[in-house]
Amino acid sequence: MVALVADLFFAERIMKIGVSVGEDVTICGTIKEFRDFVNQKHPDLAVVDLSLINSNDLSWFGEIPHVAGFGPHVDRNKFQSAKAGGIWPLWANSHLTQKLGPWIVATRAISRA
Repeated sequence: MVALVADLFFAERIMKIGVSVGEDVTICGTIKEFRDFVNQKHPDLAVVDLSLINSNDLSWFGEIPHVAGFGPHVDRNKFQSAKAGGIWPLWANSHLTQKLGPWIVATRAISRA
């Protein structure tokens, strides 16, 4: 699993949650680092901080089978753009901790079926 997140608080949370459900987690702090990782490793699972992405260029996220996003709940335009670009599910920052682990487990269960 790869995560695009620059905020250390969220990076630590994502790392802990991912490891707790058996994922190897790579944290990328910039779009360039994230895209390079995706191009080299072809991950099938990603989580992205919506505040770091450009809503005008989301087409390349289609290369990753499962992408979830999180961001400030007040940024409705960013959420709408992310959903239209194939990033789903989407969570408010305040829900990331409780939603990420179950999403990873459910996504992995579907992939193995």
